[in-house]
Amino acid sequence: MTDNWLRRCVADEDAFLKDLWRNRPAVLRPDDPPVEVLSVADVEHLLDHGLLKVPYIGLVQKDAHLPSSRFCRPRVVLGEVQGDYADGRDVRALIREEQATVLLRYVDQWHQGVRALARGLGGRLGRQVEAFFFLTPPGTQGRPVHRDDADVLAIQISGAKRWRVHGGPADGNWVPDREDGDVGEPLLDTVLHPGEVLYIPRGFAHSARSVGGEPSAHLSLTIREVATANLYALAQALLTEGTELPGRPLDDEALHAAAGDLLTGARAMLEMLTPADLIEYTRAAIRQDA
Repeated sequence: MTDNWLRRCVADEDAFLKDLWRNRPAVLRPDDPPVEVLSVADVEHLLDHGLLKVPYIGLVQKDAHLPSSRFCRPRVVLGEVQGDYADGRDVRALIREEQATVLLRYVDQWHQGVRALARGLGGRLGRQVEAFFFLTPPGTQGRPVHRDDADVLAIQISGAKRWRVHGGPADGNWVPDREDGDVGEPLLDTVLHPGEVLYIPRGFAHSARSVGGEPSAHLSLTIREVATANLYALAQALLTEGTELPGRPLDDEALHAAAGDLLTGARAMLEMLTPADLIEYTRAAIRQDA
């Protein structure tokens, strides 16, 4: 049952898109959650295989990222020393002795099952979807309270994790970063169990802590939205599309002619381009599988 990844994550697609999307956090309990796409056993095998590299793997604690030198050992490849391959023994030691959280980044770029899930969601929602995997030791918090520049579907894979989700930013002038100020009382305070999915709207502050006596693993699917900078860049590209200008006009007449051609092409494009078009084109441009 992999033909509808969104349904496998949220159960009722219509209710999710109508009532929850960009509106409020919620715990979802789909009948067939995609917990099989990446298990803790899979991650253990990846560590043993020795091909995980920085930045696709990192170790984090609540307030810091551990330097890669603490869990990577140099190896010689084609006569050159490479220092960014993770060593499974060092990773496990840091998990055990310093309660470090394993963070696998952009899993959709290098894991087939997760890639299918991310692309399926991206196609259904018309957004870029990226995937991150967190394996957190018992009783620890991998990251401080923070805001993400994406809507998040967190799929609990194994163990249990307590999530606290607070309100969104007051206006559009915010940054995706840790939140040291007052974020108010949580809108949602819940413990997620295997097979359950937490939806966090874009910009809503949140934190998570592993609870119980075993490690907690979850797959975080980040559903990216375009920012103003993306709109600027795409608009600039569209307004100059199809206009061929000399790189270095030789005199004032040629310079004025180039400026005129540029403005003529831009005006023609602006007459056809709507805000909805610009957003749609920009979303497609940042999607890796579009």
